[in-house]
Amino acid sequence: MPLVVVNDASCLIDLRKGRLLRALCRLPFRFVVPLPIRESELLDFTPSDWAILDQGGMETHDLPPERIADAFALGRRFGRLSANDCFCLVTAQSFQDSILLTGDSLLRTVASVEGVRVHGVLWIVDQLHAAKVCERALLIEALEAWKSDRAVFLPNHLIDRQLRDLR
Repeated sequence: MPLVVVNDASCLIDLRKGRLLRALCRLPFRFVVPLPIRESELLDFTPSDWAILDQGGMETHDLPPERIADAFALGRRFGRLSANDCFCLVTAQSFQDSILLTGDSLLRTVASVEGVRVHGVLWIVDQLHAAKVCERALLIEALEAWKSDRAVFLPNHLIDRQLRDLR
Protein backbone atom coordinates (compact mmCIF):
# COMPACT_ATOMS: atom_id res chain seq x y z
CA MET A 1 0.00 0.00 0.00
CA PRO A 2 1.45 3.41 -0.93
CA LEU A 3 2.44 6.06 1.56
CA VAL A 4 -0.45 8.43 2.35
CA VAL A 5 0.44 12.11 2.07
CA VAL A 6 -2.02 14.35 3.93
CA ASN A 7 -1.91 17.83 2.46
CA ASP A 8 -2.20 21.04 4.45
CA ALA A 9 -3.37 24.17 2.68
CA SER A 10 0.01 25.90 2.85
CA CYS A 11 1.79 23.25 0.80
CA LEU A 12 -0.95 22.93 -1.79
CA ILE A 13 -0.95 26.69 -2.24
CA ASP A 14 2.84 26.75 -2.64
CA LEU A 15 2.77 23.82 -5.07
CA ARG A 16 0.17 25.62 -7.16
CA LYS A 17 2.31 28.78 -7.15
CA GLY A 18 5.21 26.63 -8.36
CA ARG A 19 3.04 25.06 -11.09
CA LEU A 20 3.73 21.62 -9.62
CA LEU A 21 0.20 20.29 -9.05
CA ARG A 22 0.26 18.00 -12.11
CA ALA A 23 3.69 16.69 -11.26
CA LEU A 24 2.69 16.11 -7.63
CA CYS A 25 -0.01 13.69 -8.72
CA ARG A 26 2.53 11.62 -10.70
CA LEU A 27 4.36 10.62 -7.53
CA PRO A 28 3.73 7.08 -6.26
CA PHE A 29 1.85 8.22 -3.16
CA ARG A 30 -1.78 8.34 -2.10
CA PHE A 31 -2.62 12.04 -1.74
CA VAL A 32 -5.34 13.13 0.67
CA VAL A 33 -6.78 16.53 1.52
CA PRO A 34 -9.04 16.87 4.58
CA LEU A 35 -12.54 18.05 3.66
CA PRO A 36 -12.37 21.24 5.77
CA ILE A 37 -9.18 22.28 3.98
CA ARG A 38 -10.75 21.73 0.58
CA GLU A 39 -13.89 23.63 1.52
CA SER A 40 -12.45 26.63 3.29
CA GLU A 41 -8.77 27.44 3.08
CA LEU A 42 -8.34 26.74 -0.60
CA LEU A 43 -11.30 28.65 -1.90
CA ASP A 44 -9.00 30.51 -4.26
CA PHE A 45 -8.25 27.26 -6.08
CA THR A 46 -10.01 27.32 -9.41
CA PRO A 47 -12.16 24.46 -10.66
CA SER A 48 -9.29 23.79 -13.06
CA ASP A 49 -6.85 23.44 -10.13
CA TRP A 50 -9.18 20.99 -8.40
CA ALA A 51 -9.69 19.08 -11.65
CA ILE A 52 -5.92 18.57 -11.92
CA LEU A 53 -5.81 17.21 -8.37
CA ASP A 54 -8.98 15.14 -8.65
CA GLN A 55 -7.93 13.59 -11.98
CA GLY A 56 -4.50 12.93 -10.47
CA GLY A 57 -6.08 10.88 -7.69
CA MET A 58 -6.24 13.38 -4.83
CA GLU A 59 -8.77 12.10 -2.29
CA THR A 60 -10.91 14.33 -0.12
CA HIS A 61 -11.13 12.78 3.35
CA ASP A 62 -13.98 13.48 5.75
CA LEU A 63 -13.24 12.48 9.34
CA PRO A 64 -15.83 10.32 11.08
CA PRO A 65 -17.50 11.96 14.13
CA GLU A 66 -15.24 10.30 16.70
CA ARG A 67 -12.15 11.59 14.91
CA ILE A 68 -13.65 15.09 14.72
CA ALA A 69 -13.85 14.92 18.52
CA ASP A 70 -10.14 13.99 18.51
CA ALA A 71 -9.41 17.08 16.41
CA PHE A 72 -11.21 19.32 18.89
CA ALA A 73 -9.37 17.67 21.80
CA LEU A 74 -6.08 18.29 20.01
CA GLY A 75 -7.09 21.94 19.60
CA ARG A 76 -7.68 22.21 23.34
CA ARG A 77 -4.25 20.69 24.05
CA PHE A 78 -2.46 22.91 21.54
CA GLY A 79 -4.46 26.13 21.62
CA ARG A 80 -2.46 27.93 18.94
CA LEU A 81 -3.30 25.37 16.25
CA SER A 82 -6.16 26.30 13.97
CA ALA A 83 -9.11 23.95 13.63
CA ASN A 84 -7.93 23.08 10.12
CA ASP A 85 -4.45 22.30 11.44
CA CYS A 86 -6.05 19.88 13.88
CA PHE A 87 -8.10 18.27 11.10
CA CYS A 88 -4.91 17.77 9.06
CA LEU A 89 -3.03 16.20 11.94
CA VAL A 90 -5.87 13.88 12.97
CA THR A 91 -6.35 12.88 9.32
CA ALA A 92 -2.66 11.96 9.13
CA GLN A 93 -3.05 9.95 12.33
CA SER A 94 -6.00 8.10 10.75
CA PHE A 95 -3.78 6.30 8.24
CA GLN A 96 -1.26 3.65 9.17
CA ASP A 97 1.57 4.77 6.89
CA SER A 98 1.29 8.52 6.38
CA ILE A 99 3.08 11.79 6.47
CA LEU A 100 1.70 15.27 6.96
CA LEU A 101 2.74 17.72 4.28
CA THR A 102 2.80 21.21 5.78
CA GLY A 103 4.85 24.37 5.87
CA ASP A 104 3.33 25.56 9.15
CA SER A 105 6.10 25.47 11.78
CA LEU A 106 3.78 25.03 14.78
CA LEU A 107 1.89 22.23 13.08
CA ARG A 108 5.19 20.58 12.15
CA THR A 109 6.31 20.72 15.78
CA VAL A 110 3.04 19.35 17.15
CA ALA A 111 2.96 16.61 14.52
CA SER A 112 6.44 15.52 15.57
CA VAL A 113 5.40 15.54 19.24
CA GLU A 114 2.39 13.41 18.29
CA GLY A 115 4.59 10.92 16.42
CA VAL A 116 3.46 11.88 12.91
CA ARG A 117 6.06 12.11 10.16
CA VAL A 118 6.06 15.54 8.59
CA HIS A 119 7.60 17.10 5.49
CA GLY A 120 7.16 20.23 3.38
CA VAL A 121 7.27 21.28 -0.25
CA LEU A 122 11.06 21.06 -0.47
CA TRP A 123 10.72 17.33 0.28
CA ILE A 124 8.21 17.16 -2.58
CA VAL A 125 10.77 18.80 -4.88
CA ASP A 126 13.27 16.10 -3.87
CA GLN A 127 10.68 13.39 -4.55
CA LEU A 128 9.74 14.89 -7.94
CA HIS A 129 13.38 15.06 -8.95
CA ALA A 130 14.20 11.53 -7.75
CA ALA A 131 11.14 10.08 -9.52
CA LYS A 132 11.88 12.07 -12.70
CA VAL A 133 8.20 12.92 -13.12
CA CYS A 134 8.82 16.47 -14.31
CA GLU A 135 11.49 18.52 -16.00
CA ARG A 136 14.35 19.84 -13.91
CA ALA A 137 13.64 23.30 -15.39
CA LEU A 138 10.14 23.27 -13.86
CA LEU A 139 11.57 22.48 -10.43
CA ILE A 140 14.08 25.31 -10.78
CA GLU A 141 11.31 27.71 -11.84
CA ALA A 142 9.22 26.66 -8.82
CA LEU A 143 12.11 27.20 -6.40
CA GLU A 144 12.89 30.60 -7.90
CA ALA A 145 9.20 31.60 -7.72
CA TRP A 146 9.03 30.57 -4.06
CA LYS A 147 12.22 32.43 -3.26
CA SER A 148 10.84 35.67 -4.69
CA ASP A 149 7.32 35.29 -3.23
CA ARG A 150 6.99 37.05 0.13
CA ALA A 151 3.96 34.89 0.96
CA VAL A 152 6.00 31.69 0.73
CA PHE A 153 7.81 31.03 3.98
CA LEU A 154 10.71 28.79 3.04
CA PRO A 155 14.28 29.34 4.24
CA ASN A 156 16.29 30.90 1.42
CA HIS A 157 19.39 28.87 2.29
CA LEU A 158 17.44 25.62 1.76
CA ILE A 159 16.01 26.87 -1.54
CA ASP A 160 19.51 27.94 -2.63
CA ARG A 161 20.89 24.50 -1.75
CA GLN A 162 18.22 22.78 -3.84
CA LEU A 163 18.82 25.19 -6.70
CA ARG A 164 22.54 24.38 -6.62
CA ASP A 165 21.77 20.65 -6.59
CA LEU A 166 19.40 20.94 -9.55
CA ARG A 167 21.69 23.12 -11.64
